[in-house]
Amino acid sequence: MEIFPCTLVYVDADAGRSPNAASKDPLSYVDQAVGLNRSLLRAGMPRLNIITNTPDQIDKRLATFAQEAHPRVHQLVMTIDLPKATPFYAAHFKLDLMDQLAHALPDDTLMLLLDADMVAIRPLNDDLITRCADAGIGVFDISDQVFSAYGSASVINDLEIVANRRLRNPRWYGGEFMLATPLTLSRLVSLAREYYARYLLESGRLLHHGDETFISAALNTLADEGQGMVEVGAYQAIGRHWSGNCYRNLAWFRSCSFVHLPASKAFLERQSHQATFVPVRFWRSVLIAHWLWRGRLAIKRLRDSLRASTQKKPLAPTPRSAR
Repeated sequence: MEIFPCTLVYVDADAGRSPNAASKDPLSYVDQAVGLNRSLLRAGMPRLNIITNTPDQIDKRLATFAQEAHPRVHQLVMTIDLPKATPFYAAHFKLDLMDQLAHALPDDTLMLLLDADMVAIRPLNDDLITRCADAGIGVFDISDQVFSAYGSASVINDLEIVANRRLRNPRWYGGEFMLATPLTLSRLVSLAREYYARYLLESGRLLHHGDETFISAALNTLADEGQGMVEVGAYQAIGRHWSGNCYRNLAWFRSCSFVHLPASKAFLERQSHQATFVPVRFWRSVLIAHWLWRGRLAIKRLRDSLRASTQKKPLAPTPRSAR
């Protein structure tokens, strides 16, 4: 099986930025995609494909990089319409991207959907690719992180509102990685479009917004209906790392094929302007950023503790009559 690495770069200066994005430059994701492409090529994987609503703007930005670093650029066929103030606005168009590729990719090719704020460390395991092809889809289960952060009851409630049914084993899937055959992708898109419509209608009741909500609901329903899925995180195909977070030891991420750094977009943009992707340099920067954030967190906790102790009311003096 061949793989088709791709990422969505949706550009709209009038839309709200991702909550994890600090840059005001709507084309900053192009820089991140260049860095991802450099790392893909170094790891021996195919060139990245950018699917975008503004190919001319993307090409103009890519012209500032060396030709060999350029991803391929494709026009996105858009059907989605939603308020531009919606959180994670751009990510919703992944549904259009998946629909487009479900009809465009050859049967012997797996879509490898990636977020731009990632790096490739090593090739995907051939056995994992075969297993995903046999099952039809490989997905990244991040329920352990999302359930603990927001409470399993609230997350499951959102999934079941969007699915309009009780789910047998509700799971939450990260939107930064998916490996799927065109056939299974077509099944997923068909159901996800139905759930997307309900997601819009019920958005006022939902705690979570973004593509992960309705895509996860659709994946759960497919699983309940017997669709096989490979959980790629267990194979260390992908790891999601937040600087300063000790959810996993950094050594674990070094063994992953891909590392997602959703809170380190500015760092990845700077990395993209290096002539080559150098893993040793990358890991050194990740390690420094990680311990800087750990230090800031420790200082914040100490400051909060001291502030709380100084704000405690002093004990009232004992009245003379009680002495």
